[in-house]
Amino acid sequence: MDELITVGPESMRQFDAFPKLPSTYKQRTQGGGFITLFVLLVSFLLIVNDLAEYIWGWPDYEFSVDRDGESFMNINVDLVVNTPCRFLTVDLRDSLGDRLHLSDGFKRDGVQFDVGQATRLKQYGDNKMLSAPQAVSQSRRSRGFFSFWRVPKAEFRPTYNYEPDASACRVYGSLEVRKVTANLHITTLGHGYASREHTDHAVMNMSHVITEFSFGPYFPDITQPLDYSFEVTDEHFMAYQYFITVVPTAYIAPRTKPLHTHQYSVTHYERLLEHNNGAPGIFFKFDLDPLSLSIHQRTTTFIQLLIRIVGVVGGVWVCTGWSIKVGNKVVEVVAGPDKTAGIVAAEATGVKRRWTGNDIRARPNAG
Repeated sequence: MDELITVGPESMRQFDAFPKLPSTYKQRTQGGGFITLFVLLVSFLLIVNDLAEYIWGWPDYEFSVDRDGESFMNINVDLVVNTPCRFLTVDLRDSLGDRLHLSDGFKRDGVQFDVGQATRLKQYGDNKMLSAPQAVSQSRRSRGFFSFWRVPKAEFRPTYNYEPDASACRVYGSLEVRKVTANLHITTLGHGYASREHTDHAVMNMSHVITEFSFGPYFPDITQPLDYSFEVTDEHFMAYQYFITVVPTAYIAPRTKPLHTHQYSVTHYERLLEHNNGAPGIFFKFDLDPLSLSIHQRTTTFIQLLIRIVGVVGGVWVCTGWSIKVGNKVVEVVAGPDKTAGIVAAEATGVKRRWTGNDIRARPNAG
């Protein structure tokens, strides 16, 4: 093409379909530089926002009637009670009237009572809900990084500080229970349910540390409201009650399989009892919500990302150009025309002048 223009006639070499103003007639201003930097900054921030939505997305919550036909679910417990294991009893009573003696269903190991990294239980409103990518990522850590072709069963960590006759007891394990309203009780022998033994009041202490309390499949790395919470007391007749509402939940993240589990909200209070006026212990009353929650993590596709970036950049520059034009027009109307002599392009008339460029003439002073 360059060789054709070189050997062509003079008119062909001067042909310019888009006349351009020579750089010597352009005036650079400090204000124009600031506007350019501002437009670049706005464009960059909007592009970063689009990239964030493409990578992380945004949560979308959907509620529906729980149609799961399963009649049972797992309850996962891992806590330490400041009472020797031989004096503790674990029972569950559901709304159907069934009572399960779970002292042999859960494992119990003697340990020393230590709060460790636990914190005081906060109200449920202060806890942030997990996003779908966080829940899926935490469940992967529980199952292992190679869980895409095998699904290993998560196990409770062993009791590293085990002591046979320790002053505290670790109660842990997973147990299948009916999907109905139920009460899980941790009490001492002779206080609560009838027993042949009676626990000495001197060794009774319901201080406890909850490491894990969840429903459904056991994923120890998924954060739950009661995880790593504790209650400490010096009283012997103290009752702790937790009221839990369980909601079946499905976490659906992009490019991953849905994660079906349960989350819950919890409120609690403690009460100091008088002797022979109530049973000291730890009581978990849980009720299942008839609604299920699906948390979708919505993201844009790569094509949508490109379209949005092009639209954002083009829209910012076009809007800025029109804003400058409107601003200049307003200034001219309010303050009058610019009386400074300058360079303007002469109006082109005729087909020949339109395609061969414009002449440059001086702009006369107004008035």
